[in-house]
Amino acid sequence: MKITNLPALIAAIAALLALCLAASLYGQNDFGEQEAQALCAKLKDYHPGPQAQPTEADHKLFAAESETCTGYVYGPGKARDYDKGRRCCLVKGCDRELAMIFANGWGVPRDYDAAVHFLCQAGEIAPAEQWGMLGHVQEMRRQAQPQDLDYCEWVTSGHGMSWCQGLEIDHRAPDWDRRVETVSSSLPAAARAALKTLRKAADTFAEADGGLTALIHYGGTIYSSQVLAGEQAQTEAFLTALESYAVKRAPAATAAGFESADRALNAAYQQQKIKVKADDKELQRNQVGEDTLRDAQRAWIPYRDAWKTFYRLRWKGSAAPEALDREIATALTTMRAEELRKVGSEE
Repeated sequence: MKITNLPALIAAIAALLALCLAASLYGQNDFGEQEAQALCAKLKDYHPGPQAQPTEADHKLFAAESETCTGYVYGPGKARDYDKGRRCCLVKGCDRELAMIFANGWGVPRDYDAAVHFLCQAGEIAPAEQWGMLGHVQEMRRQAQPQDLDYCEWVTSGHGMSWCQGLEIDHRAPDWDRRVETVSSSLPAAARAALKTLRKAADTFAEADGGLTALIHYGGTIYSSQVLAGEQAQTEAFLTALESYAVKRAPAATAAGFESADRALNAAYQQQKIKVKADDKELQRNQVGEDTLRDAQRAWIPYRDAWKTFYRLRWKGSAAPEALDREIATALTTMRAEELRKVGSEE
């Protein structure tokens, strides 16, 4: 049988598996559309208490809010303020967050009826996500120490997956900044300046490489989330390399060693190019794969060059400049060849 829309099929399977996994984890295999409808109907005459209704002061304070209210709910860091998040969401209508606030007792006493009320009118989540969350709230009622209601534990939609992946990146970003600053504080001034340029190049490369690692999902609902996941993975790889090569030099490399690594990279690139061209033709993607591969590798070249400048300044005086260039370029080239060989092979 010839499959003509492989990414869409993969996306559908992934969404189904996510839903089944969430249901099995929380014991809610039997809570679906009918149960959700019955529960919402049961509370159709529910009247929210004072803390579940916006005040006039809330309307005045948050009506002109230019940002979303979710920053107050999720943070990261000092931005988290459950009281402001609740009041802002009551004005702006982010029912998903209100459901979690009341179910989890974030800044207010737990109120499962309020949580159900807001979930039943939450238009920003997919039906299956609503059913799973409602089932979890019902489970929470029966537990002495319930596990918090978390939307990202129940996400099944591509839109939701992208949102949750973005949230994960937002939460990791302060730690990424801290790690870079820790390295920067140990460097001479010239190397610190080069590190700023390197990080910009790393961010650009991570974004481009995210599109490449997510290519197998192109056209599917989870593509955007997988782009972000790839970007996150490449950022983590950069930080790991930075922390390593800022305190210890890369292995020494001869000219022949670098040439060997460069040939391996070119071979991996050509092999991947053949693969994505075939996939483009099979899936009628109009060179999407070939362009994505090319753009990722074009972003890698200035990333490698920025690394060479930083590394030369960091280890200035410990070896000849050309030797320093060669050893970091060899290490990065070997790493990149391995990354290209793995693209699409571990899904």
